[in-house]
Order: sequence, then C-alpha cells, then structure tokens
Amino acid sequence: MRRSLVLLLLSISCIDTAPLPELDGAVDLGVDAPPPPPPEVSSLVALDHEGREWPLSAMPRQPIVEVRATADLESDAPFLFVFRGALDLEELDADLRRTPLLARHEALALPVEASGMRFAPPPLDPGERYTLAVAGWARSAAGERVALPYLAHARVAATGAGARVSGSWPADGTAGVPYALPLIAVRFDDLVRGDDLHLMGPDGEVRTTLSSLACASVGWEDGDCRALDPDGPLRPGREYRIEVGSGVSDRGGAPVGPWSATFHTGDEASRPLGFLTTECALDETAVGPACVLADDRSAVVRLAVDAPVRAFLSAAGREIAAVAERGEVRLVLDSLSAGQTVDARLRLVGLGGEGHTELFAFALPADLAPLTLAEVRANPLGPEPRQEYVEVLNSGSAPVSVEGLALSDRPDRIGDVIPSAQMIPPGARALLVADAFDPDDERDVPVPPGALLIRVGTSLASAGLTNAGEALYLRDGAGRRLGASPAIATDGGECLVRLGDGRAGDAELFTVGACTPGRAP
Repeated sequence: MRRSLVLLLLSISCIDTAPLPELDGAVDLGVDAPPPPPPEVSSLVALDHEGREWPLSAMPRQPIVEVRATADLESDAPFLFVFRGALDLEELDADLRRTPLLARHEALALPVEASGMRFAPPPLDPGERYTLAVAGWARSAAGERVALPYLAHARVAATGAGARVSGSWPADGTAGVPYALPLIAVRFDDLVRGDDLHLMGPDGEVRTTLSSLACASVGWEDGDCRALDPDGPLRPGREYRIEVGSGVSDRGGAPVGPWSATFHTGDEASRPLGFLTTECALDETAVGPACVLADDRSAVVRLAVDAPVRAFLSAAGREIAAVAERGEVRLVLDSLSAGQTVDARLRLVGLGGEGHTELFAFALPADLAPLTLAEVRANPLGPEPRQEYVEVLNSGSAPVSVEGLALSDRPDRIGDVIPSAQMIPPGARALLVADAFDPDDERDVPVPPGALLIRVGTSLASAGLTNAGEALYLRDGAGRRLGASPAIATDGGECLVRLGDGRAGDAELFTVGACTPGRAP
C-alpha cells in the first residue's frame, strides 16, 4: 500500500507544468459558429427638416422618415414605401415578403427619395392617412434579410403640419392683366419664413418691395400672405412670372418652393368691370347683377364678372370675401335666422384696382320644411335604375308630408313631383324610389323592413341617376329649395352620404361611403 502511494507521487512530480504557447486567431474546434441574427426594424420615426421628431399620428406635410434597426439596410430593389391610405396591414405584410408588389399596392405607393436609412415622400395632404413600410427583402451589408417586414399607419397633422402655396393674385394663366398692377400677392396655407420670392419679367427680375399682408385684405379667408410691389408699371403685352424659391420654408424647415405662376399683361393700365348675364335657378332670386339662394339658415350670393375680381360682402354684421380668378363670384353667408331680412353691401375690386359697389336686400323664408337630401345611391349592384334611391331626412320635431315635393337633376326644371301624401315622422328617413324598387334585392345592402318607401314613378330624375354623378335638387310645392346633393361619382354599391343635416349641396359636405338605407350613417 505504502509502495503504491510513493510511485503515484513520483509520477505526478514528473508532469511538465510549463505554460501553453499563445495561439494566434481562433481555434478551429471543428464546430460551425452560429449565423448572426437577422436584422430587425424596431421603429419608424417621422422627422421634420430641422431634425425634430413628430409622432406618426401627426406627421409634418413633408416628413423625413427614419428607419431604426439593428443594422443598416440595403437592397437592389426599392424597399422603403409610403402608401396612400390606411391599408390592411396583414395583406400588405404578405405582399412585402416578395418582390414585385401587387399592382393594387404599387398603384398606391408614392415616389420617395431614399438615402441610407432615411426616406422622404413628396408633400402629403393635411389630415390624411398613410401607411409606412420597410419591405422584407431589405438586407444588411452581410446579406442577412430582415426578420419581418415592418409596417405602421401614419397620419399628417390636420393643422400646423407645414405650408404650400395655395394661390396667387394674379392667378397662374391670367391674360390681359393691367400693366399698372397695384397688387401682386401670394398665399401660403400655413406659416412660412424666408424672402425667396421674386417677380421675373422679359428682361429678368423686376425690382419689387416684398412685404407681409393680411390675407383677408386680398379676399382670402386665412393663411400667410406676401405682397410683391413693383417699383413702377410693368410692360404691356409681356409675360411675367411670380416665383417662390426653395429659400422659403415651412414651420418644419421643409422648402415650400420651387413654385411659379405666370401671367400676361394687356395693353391697358386698367378698365372698368363688366357684369355678365347670370341665369338664376328656379329657386334663386335675381337681385341686381346677382342671384341669391336663401333658405332658413343661410344665403348664397353668386354673380359673374368679365375679369378676375376680388369680392367683399358686408351683411348681417360681418364681412365675407372671395377671390374669383375667373370672375365667377360665389359668397356664402351662414348663421342666419328664418324670416330674417338682410341688407347687404357688395364691393368688387379688379386687377387694376377698379371697383364697383352694389347695395341690395333679401329675405330668408320663414316656413321651409325641415327636409334635406341625406343619401344617394346612384350606382346599385342590383339592376338600374330600378334599385336606385334618394334618401330624405326630416330633421324637425314634427311629421312632414311629402305631397307636392319635387326631385330634379336640373337647376332650371322642377323635376318629378311626388303625388303621395305620405308623412315622414320627425327624425326619420324616407327613401324616394322607383315604382319597381325591390327592398329585398340581396345584391345590395338590405333595406330595413320598417324603412319608409315613397314610390315616385318609373325612375328617379331624368330616366334614372347617372353613375358618374349629377347634382340633385329637392324643392317644396312653392318651388323653394329644401336640399341638394353634388355631382360626385360612386362605385357600384356605394352611396353619396351627407355629413350632418344641412341643406346645401356643396361637395365638401358629402362623402362617398357605405350605404345605410333608412338609417343614420
């Protein structure tokens, strides 16, 4: 036992304990190293041109979108996208895993300027929705594709998102401009900074004095306005160009220009304004050179002049204005009362400073029925014109008879008179339909069984409603206008839907959307 222990100790003492030599580089142990993880996009960030970060829910009009990822990305094919609208993310995600894009997505993709991990679309529309995306074929410098496409919904801020040029005086393309031009103005729809505005003439830049001015003094409702005051008269019979350069920037630092508007001078220093004959509609009243359409809440004054004009209407304790580049003046005076008599003063100013003032009065009706056009289905999926309808809303607190009402697609014709004495209950909606209308046709949105149908003949308006869109007018038995809708095209199965319960037929008061026959949208 003791002999074995001694031999073991002797063998241990003979082991070489010298240090191992140092090895250069990695030791190949015969095991493959794991591949690097694929790059991942962590976020998309909207920046303005001065580097400030904006939320994706309220981006600037001209954003710079920055991609934040675990590695810089590149690709032989474009991989950074801005799409119009809030698209279906699941469907778009599947499309962004391969190239090329589906045609319907390609059609919605805006052109972008990309540099490294940043990309910039053209100026976007305030308040509108967009979809930002990084495609799945993007890869790192090592060739590793991103783990997944990255998508995000975004919206441009409705206000304060940046500026664009929204008008000039004289307007682009105006001819016969008086050469003794007292006012040259440019309107921006938001605040701008910089003095890179110029007037260019046949001999180069024209010497002018640049100043700020109140947009209302020109006739524009709001905005940020600049005036270019020439040092003297312009040359007759020549072309001039108003220019806004890239040195004018919006509140986010984005360039507003380049932008330009061209006008041509005539051979007169100024000339008097001339009125054109204005045909008044059946439900309008001729007042001097103007036609006035008055309901129980508002009035629309319209007239035509033979040259560009700025119009200022003083009535009911306030002033409204409009810039009529083609001489077609339309002024809307709202917040009036039923039965009210309005005294008005209309002042017109031409390009050369020539003016005209018109005094007149009009009265609002006191007993208009509270009916209006609320929804129009001109393009049903079912047979036409049988399945078309026009929805009438009673916004009042008492039932209203439809007897004697007329629906027309012409401002100068009374249209189809409704012989039925049916009543529309307060707050209810009724569908004006053709005699053969089938409420149970399954090709379109179902009509509730309790919805009120008023059959008016073989078709609505003149042989049915036009899919491309046509204006409609609802009048009472005295020929007074109760409501109107604009000429806007709709796709099959869609409806033209009023926003609110007003009477006017202006396009901005309607939207194209899902049909909701007999119900509130």
